[in-house]
This record gives sequence, structure tokens and C-alpha cells, in this order.
Amino acid sequence: MTAAESSHLVDARTAYVRRARSVFIEVAPWRVMAPGPDPIQGSIPGAIRTSVKSDFAGRPTADSGHLPLPEPGTVHATLLAHGVGPADDLVLYTRRIEELSSAARAWFVLTWAGFRSVRVLDGGLPAWTRAGGPTAPARAPAREERPAGSVPGRFETTLPQVPADGGRRVLDIAEVLEVADYGTLLDSRPTGAYNGALDDPRTGHVPHAVHAHSAELMAPDGLLRPPADMRKWFLSRRAIGSHEVGAYCGGGVSSALLVFAGALLGQQVGLFVDSWSAWARDVSLPVERGAALTRSEVVDTDCA
Repeated sequence: MTAAESSHLVDARTAYVRRARSVFIEVAPWRVMAPGPDPIQGSIPGAIRTSVKSDFAGRPTADSGHLPLPEPGTVHATLLAHGVGPADDLVLYTRRIEELSSAARAWFVLTWAGFRSVRVLDGGLPAWTRAGGPTAPARAPAREERPAGSVPGRFETTLPQVPADGGRRVLDIAEVLEVADYGTLLDSRPTGAYNGALDDPRTGHVPHAVHAHSAELMAPDGLLRPPADMRKWFLSRRAIGSHEVGAYCGGGVSSALLVFAGALLGQQVGLFVDSWSAWARDVSLPVERGAALTRSEVVDTDCA
């Protein structure tokens, strides 16, 4: 499988050739991922500028994580405000290679909300410019306040109820505990966050979760690693198979990259969207601290 052949991933050269048939959406991360000014000026011509926090997350509640799922109708309204519908061919990308998980979060939300053709640009804007793609100022997002389920301008109407699923599984707390005990639960945060701090009992990880830092899925040039390498990486964590596999992180962004990579490999990975930002706050939930578990002793990946 290559990026050009995937229904979820597209390489920069193919995206450039097909640019007239695609809607490009730039996704900004919810927090700064790398210091310093942008190395590339401008964006893909005609691109819609969005962000994880304002467009692909809902309003936090007392019980949710800091980036809960938005209402499906709100997602449709946001894109319809730009003249984009659920049947359009969407290509998501980020400005920096470190931000790929933000595009994966947008992909998760859009496919969950029922958008049918959503792909992530492998390598983001840097790969686009390396492929000879031009840049121009991005289109500013629409930000006027409107009632939930309504769309401004020529789309002024009430949206139908949109069934949220899109083949994506969203895990609740009970399911997270079950997956951790009987399947494989992946923690995509860095090692320090997974291990926790000795002086803070609400740091660490969900008991039995396997450390799986999502940044390891990316090559130094910002492209995703080849499918064979990703499959071996998933196998080493017992995350390929018919058993239940789930993922979480701090707020459902970096773990969305694990869900995305799983989809490329044909492996369903459920997403605990509220993630650690909700788990740690609930003192009734168990917390485990200690060294990162990265490889299953029962899986031999040498021949994978």
C-alpha cells in the first residue's frame, strides 16, 4: 500500500495532480508543537484554515477531557459555511511535520461525523512544497456565532440529525477498562507522562496500558513510516489482531494518529477521546505508574 493508493492517506505529488478536485483544509494544532517562526510562508492555494480546538473539538464539561468530540451537526455546519459538503474530497494537512496528529484528529472527527472522502496529506505542507506545490495566503475561517445546527448565508437551514459513527469507535471509561484488561490499550504520550511522577499519585497511565508514543510512527522527513514498519510496530505492542485495541493520550489528539495508522493497516483502534485529561481528574479511577511497557513477550515480530 502506498499513500497514493490509500483511501485515508495521499502523497504530495498525487495531491498536487488532483488539486482541482480536492478541498484542502489546513489544521492548526491546539497548542504550539515546535518553537520559532513557520519555516514556510503561505499555505496551499485556496485552503481553508481550521484548528483542532475551535473546529474539531466541543466545549469541555466537568466530566469531559479538555478536547471532547463536537456535535456532528456542528462539524457539518462549520464546513458548509465554507461551501463544503460531506461528499466533497477533503485533504487535511498541517504546516509542520510535528503536527501530523492534529490532521489525524480532524480526520477522525470528520469521518466519525459522516464525511465520506477524507484523506491526510502525508508529510503536510513541507511535503507539498518539496513536490513543487505553490503556496498562497490561506482562507480565514468563518467565526460568526450561530445557533447549533444552522448554517449562515445560502446554507441558512436546519441540518438533519447526522448519525455519528463513520466506522470509528469511541470508547467510554468502562470500555477503556475492558480493553486494558482483555485487549490492548495504547498510551500514545511520551515516556515521562506514561511513567508518571513519584510525588503525584494522579500521574502515570491506565493500568495495563502499553506505551506507544505516536511520534515513533513518523520518519525524520515527516512522512509516515512504510506500512511494513508500522505493522511491525503495532505487532510489537500486540495491537494487530481480532482482539479489541484502543488508544488514548492527553486529550485525544496524538492518539488519533494511532487510530489513523491502524486504519491504514486495516486494524480498528477505538479512541478514548477524553483521554488522560479526564481520567486523572476522576479520583475513583485507578492509576498505574512505572516503566514503559513497549513489547509483548508473546509476539515475535522478526518475521512480521
